[in-house]
Amino acid sequence: MKMIILLVVKDSASVARLRSALDEYTVLFCTGKKEAVQMCQEHEVAIVLVEDSTRINGYETFVTLREQFPVLSGVLLTSSVENDLLVASFSAGFSGILKMPVQAEHLRTMVKQSIERKKLDDENVRLRTLLPLYSLGEQFLSSTTEKEVLEGLLESVAELTGSSHMSILLYDEKQASLHIAASRGMDKRLANSVRIAKGEHIAGWVFKHGKPVILNKEDQETTIFSPFLKRAEIVSAISCPLIIRDNIIGVLNISQTGTDERFSEADKEVISIVCGQAAMALENVRALRQVEEVTRTRTLLEQYMAPEVAQLLLVRETELMELGDIRKVTILFADIRNFTALVQQLELDRLRAFLNDFFNIFTDTIFQQQGTVDKFMGDAVLAMFGAPIANQNATFAAVNAALMIKQKFEKIHRQWRAKSDVFRNIDLGIGITSGNVFLGNVGSSRRFDYTVIGNEVNIAQRLAAESSHCRIYLTESVRNDVHHLFHMERWGEMKLRGIEEPMVVYTIPAMEKL
Repeated sequence: MKMIILLVVKDSASVARLRSALDEYTVLFCTGKKEAVQMCQEHEVAIVLVEDSTRINGYETFVTLREQFPVLSGVLLTSSVENDLLVASFSAGFSGILKMPVQAEHLRTMVKQSIERKKLDDENVRLRTLLPLYSLGEQFLSSTTEKEVLEGLLESVAELTGSSHMSILLYDEKQASLHIAASRGMDKRLANSVRIAKGEHIAGWVFKHGKPVILNKEDQETTIFSPFLKRAEIVSAISCPLIIRDNIIGVLNISQTGTDERFSEADKEVISIVCGQAAMALENVRALRQVEEVTRTRTLLEQYMAPEVAQLLLVRETELMELGDIRKVTILFADIRNFTALVQQLELDRLRAFLNDFFNIFTDTIFQQQGTVDKFMGDAVLAMFGAPIANQNATFAAVNAALMIKQKFEKIHRQWRAKSDVFRNIDLGIGITSGNVFLGNVGSSRRFDYTVIGNEVNIAQRLAAESSHCRIYLTESVRNDVHHLFHMERWGEMKLRGIEEPMVVYTIPAMEKL
């Protein structure tokens, strides 16, 4: 698009001569101050060449134009160059003076110099505008809550535009509509009731298309938004999208009432920059909140299940109740024997302390061996190896964990027995088996448990119930997997409660591995 130059001269003969020298620009023409003001309103004039003569007071004309169009550049055309005129002209903002009749080469040079000066002036204005915006960006990024960001955006826009009527609408995915998250100059009840669908009204259009719009009173009837303009008192308004990485999250609306001021393209650009900074700050706040929520949820989950299970539940994208499948795992069940008598004789706070000691050594050991604690069951613990995190040496890990638990339990048993004789008859039974089980979520959508279900779980529990003196009972499937790694003895056939056929049971008589 060619740069527009306005000639304010007394006759058409001068116009033809000047236009021929400025053929690379779009040249407009008028003969007086009133016409010049109107043409600058209708066109984006960059430079005005104004004649100083008996018919046209060039100095006065340019001063009037600069009052309404501060960024306008000017060149004075005069038949007499005097010192007083030079000083007054440059003080008024003229970028140069040419003596008439104007030579074409001198005119082209002067216009090019004026254009360069205008570019520098525009850049300085831009920098003076942008530098404060960077400090605003720092303020936004220091916000720790979404409310702080939104209030900061309203405050910044109020300072930049002087507007007292503003609203920030954010998009709610669940309701598929924009709602007012923060506002100024609006009735709170009205603000709380506003719901705008994508594409509806001005804000909905801006949200849908991601483009800012300016609406001034004099051109409202010709705009596509005229059906949406309900408030006659609004003389000027801007609606600007809030965009995060090409994702539109909301809209900022600002309006002017009771004034003759209009928003300009420069205002729209500045508001767009501020909205971009606020959108980045919102992204940071939301990302921080998401990390905090995940961390809090993970911490909560890990109080009830193994870290591996917690991670699996957190990253799973499918319906949680659908989480589950048939897996081959190794099951370890440990049961404190004679616990009922201990409950009857021991104070509850000391009982709790003893159980915590037991569960701590159990969970620490299971996690160390890459197993998963399925659940605590009063005085017993159920653990599994090989799932949900795959482990090709699951059975070895389970047996190794059982031996370590046995050793640690004997240690705390001695410590507690030294405190009270009621711990003298406390014993530990451990059972280990392997096979296919269902592993996944069981329960309802409101309350479920990530657990194992299957015959192998029952077998491990029955083996632990039959064990005494911290003996570790193993099924034949376990023995077949790790007999070359541990000393094992055939204990004999055992009829387990609830199991139809007798089972061959093995035990590990010593701690040493082969």
